[in-house]
Amino acid sequence: MKQYPRKYSLQTSLLIFFLNLISAHGGDGQASHLFGDYCYDCHDDLTKKGNLDLMEIFKQVSFDGTLVFENLITGKMPPPEKAQPSPQEKKRMLEWLAACQPDQKPRKFRRISRHEFVYSVNDLLGIRLNLADQIPEDRGTKNFDSDRRIELSKDMIGSYFKATDQMLEFAFPKNGVPNERTWITGKVKDSHSTYNIYHRPYEDGILFSWTRANNGNTYSFFYDHFEPRVSGWYDLTFDTAKVGAFPEDISLQVYAGKYYYADDRPQPQRMLGVISVGHQELRSQTIRVFLHPGENVSVHCYSRHNFRQKDIKQGIYIKHLKARGPVHDQWPPASYQKIFGDLVLKTPPRETSQHAEFQTNLQRIGGSLRVSSSQKGMEKEKMQDGSHRTFWHTQFKPILAKGPHYVILENPEGASIEGLNYAAWTGGNGNGQVERYSIFLSDDGTTWGEPVVEGRLETRLANEQPILFPKPTQLPFIKFLITDAISMDDQSIASIGKLDVLSAWEEQWPTTQIRIASRSKESLKQVIRNFAQQAFATSLTDEQLSPFVEVSLDAYAVDQDFIQATRTGLKAILCSMRFLMAPGEHANSSYANASALSRIMWLSVPDAKLLARAHNNQVTESQSIRAEINRMLDDDRTRRMIHSISNQWLNLRSWATISPSLKLYPKYNDLLDYYLPKETHAYLSHMLRENEPIAHFIDSDYAFLNQRLAQHYDVAGIVGQDLRKVTFAPESPRGGLLTMGSVLKVTTDGYDTSPILRGAWISRNVVGNPLSPPPENVEAIEPEHDAEAISLREQIEQHKKNKTCYTCHKSIDPYGFALENFDATGQWRTQYRVKKEHNATFQYRPQGYFSLGNRVDASAKIGDFAFNDIFGLKEILLSEHRKIAYNFAKKFFEYAKGHEPNLQQRIDLLKMIPDKAEDCGMRDLIGDVVVYLLKGTFE
Repeated sequence: MKQYPRKYSLQTSLLIFFLNLISAHGGDGQASHLFGDYCYDCHDDLTKKGNLDLMEIFKQVSFDGTLVFENLITGKMPPPEKAQPSPQEKKRMLEWLAACQPDQKPRKFRRISRHEFVYSVNDLLGIRLNLADQIPEDRGTKNFDSDRRIELSKDMIGSYFKATDQMLEFAFPKNGVPNERTWITGKVKDSHSTYNIYHRPYEDGILFSWTRANNGNTYSFFYDHFEPRVSGWYDLTFDTAKVGAFPEDISLQVYAGKYYYADDRPQPQRMLGVISVGHQELRSQTIRVFLHPGENVSVHCYSRHNFRQKDIKQGIYIKHLKARGPVHDQWPPASYQKIFGDLVLKTPPRETSQHAEFQTNLQRIGGSLRVSSSQKGMEKEKMQDGSHRTFWHTQFKPILAKGPHYVILENPEGASIEGLNYAAWTGGNGNGQVERYSIFLSDDGTTWGEPVVEGRLETRLANEQPILFPKPTQLPFIKFLITDAISMDDQSIASIGKLDVLSAWEEQWPTTQIRIASRSKESLKQVIRNFAQQAFATSLTDEQLSPFVEVSLDAYAVDQDFIQATRTGLKAILCSMRFLMAPGEHANSSYANASALSRIMWLSVPDAKLLARAHNNQVTESQSIRAEINRMLDDDRTRRMIHSISNQWLNLRSWATISPSLKLYPKYNDLLDYYLPKETHAYLSHMLRENEPIAHFIDSDYAFLNQRLAQHYDVAGIVGQDLRKVTFAPESPRGGLLTMGSVLKVTTDGYDTSPILRGAWISRNVVGNPLSPPPENVEAIEPEHDAEAISLREQIEQHKKNKTCYTCHKSIDPYGFALENFDATGQWRTQYRVKKEHNATFQYRPQGYFSLGNRVDASAKIGDFAFNDIFGLKEILLSEHRKIAYNFAKKFFEYAKGHEPNLQQRIDLLKMIPDKAEDCGMRDLIGDVVVYLLKGTFE
């Protein structure tokens, strides 16, 4: 058989192929020919470069050409060295691919995300209560919380119901609204002797200097005599002054969490806020915070000038803490006015009371102590004075008391006691600390019977150790018998820092009952109607409203309580599938548009203005929709969208999972961790508010910094922790998202940087290059930066010798290499840090444990364009501003709609992008995308 030259056979086969293709698709024959001109020399049935055979794919009547489409639209293919289609040819190729895409309609409905649920219920009830963390996460492996493929699970439904109960109870407490109390305290709880020296008496209060725990954790000092017993918003006022002659402010970091004594057993803490102290005269500074029952407030004072300085007068002087709450800015509370605003409320005046002096549980129930013996100055009262540094000790001079040693707790009023709370005294060498105990009960104080509890206690541990009884007791006498204790010289001794009862007794927090004057069923029906119509974003017929009215009327018939009956109806609305699923059912297209707008812009339900316009069918035309978009973008609630986009698109949601190594980055601390995401939020908010060009994602001459961020970025002259717009010098590598500390942190593992991780993030989230998942058997590349090690660049080059790997890595690695001048915390570097070993247990030190290794090489090449550093990469990306803007439009579409745009929609999104970068503002582009989502066309 005669063998024809390949050129001839290829031309013949292509001719036959194109004729069949035109017949199969009935479409643009010239467009299909263009793929032969520009693509088949690498991707025909013989070459199959990258394992991609376009001839085989195109034989199908319909096919998903998304990968080809994105490579074409982003300019990734054809490669730069190959002939390129003209803009008109590329347009025809894209349209042909879109026409061939199978009609795969996304799911019609999705469940609302946990953040949408919480924001919506807050807005509906007029409260502020963040329960999002109590609801399962939405995303799973999807890109956005709104993804329609995410199932509404049984656990999520149950958590929605539970959160609804909590939010309704917060809005309308069954036992009345808790009255306001005030506390004033200047006393801090005991701290380990290692850290106790960093706060000391000063004038009428305490002077705090900066310290960190030995393991590197932030060590904070807990205020005593303030522990809220009801959830709510509290005003914390600190009377503060800066002490020291250095120019910068000192940061007062305020935390809430469970008290702990030593850094080896820390309890979770959450930062409530930061107060910047730069004044040297005493001033009152207040922050409003949400506190839970049992939480303690603590403070940590940071200044780089006074680390572990215990003698000199530098730090923050705090005279005292004044706490007030739960606070309500209006009375009756906003929730009552919002839901029952048209009805007459019976509202007694709200009382404010001063909190009583500190008492132990034993003192509160009227109990007392007896002991077997005591040493002078170490009497039994020391176990009940609130301090672990003072303690009771058995007598050891002038004569040694003989055992057995014990403490008897008396319960004369028969309170229910569930156990005891024990703590050793904090100091000394552990001599006398209890190791074993037995507990007995008695009704006369003389006859004890068998022990109800026996056990061991940990020694040289400062934390409190609860001892639970098998069942609560109301007997009047409890004996704590010490059966073994530490003794350095084999003498019979014992000591206790704290011994108290665990009692079910709770202080009755006074409340104020608010009632509704009306007893009309019609009034109740109207309240339910108003709420349901805002929750569902539509007008409702009596028949549609009936189920929610009926459950409310049934509840009212039982106990004649108007407010609690309303709660029943509101819960039925908030737990209904009509509320939990989006999009909902709407009386007209204006209501549907209003619901979509509020969901996108505010992650919530429409406000009264938007609902009124929807009711009059005034949210249908592009002009009216755009007017609402601009109004909503000017509202503070738009910050929710900024936070949501940052968390999902930029992946800041992974923030808390990445902890920079304190061996390599010892200056990284809670304060920086707190402000880095806020910089990103402020930057995006500014871009949106001022309609800054999308190109500012890549580069700009400004950022929003404060003192701590400026120190991190080596920017001089910024004092105070308020974020403000700062202009960079022309030679600064900063500006834009790529060089922000938040982005640079979440694209590492917290220990070292990886050009692959960072490059993939830029390629996927900013540039929009399509990437395939790595092969399952690919080995991870571990960076090594010491002088003898093979360089990371050399490792990656070896890895790329695999053709399968090279295909993706050429679209990943150059972006990542450009960021190698930024370490895992976002600081500029010219050399890598190499971890040094330390002796025994890690002990934090400001200089860390590292040496300097190889010099950083941030050069790379994208296509035909070589660059040396981040400046060069920015120049390349700025030349492709339409590509960057198109990718953001595509991401925002998916964020707002819950599914990726199809290929025709992607063509429409590309049409929105102006040719000039300065004409492509973030606000305009978001407006265009949202109008397109609602109207279905781009005008």
